[in-house]
Amino acid sequence: MRIRSLVVLMALSFSALSFAGEAEVKWEGVDKYTDFEPANGHEERYQEKVKGQLAEHIQTLAKELPEGQKLTLTVTDVDLTGRLEPTFGRSTSNYVRIVREIDFPRIHFNYQLTDSSGQVIKKGQEKLKNMGFNYDSLASVKRRNDLYFEEEMLTRWFNETLREKS
Repeated sequence: MRIRSLVVLMALSFSALSFAGEAEVKWEGVDKYTDFEPANGHEERYQEKVKGQLAEHIQTLAKELPEGQKLTLTVTDVDLTGRLEPTFGRSTSNYVRIVREIDFPRIHFNYQLTDSSGQVIKKGQEKLKNMGFNYDSLASVKRRNDLYFEEEMLTRWFNETLREKS
């Protein structure tokens, strides 16, 4: 039993070593993004949180790249899922993010994938949008992650564009 556990652990270690890509995410012109605002709260703090969460997701995806490869991604526009709409209370107006099927997420970015010597393997400009997202299909999962649709869109792009086919 111990030998089997040791063999499994060694196999996992070797497979983890073969995939160790990395990512760098840059944000260009954030103040001009289409929709990158909080419903309520401090805008700069919200933007930093969203940038951090999306960058972390991209970095997690990049770990699946072969060792030595680096993905550099420069985000040029973000249009988050939903739309901010005003609500009016007794003394002030607030905003709430309303999600409808016509308010699909969009992300524009430039990317470059390089090998360990810095040689460009692939590069391009992307304008991703997910017009077919279905908010009702996974409602409970989506409520746990405010950026579910944006991350799903990035994952699909990564799998179709950068993941090595076995």
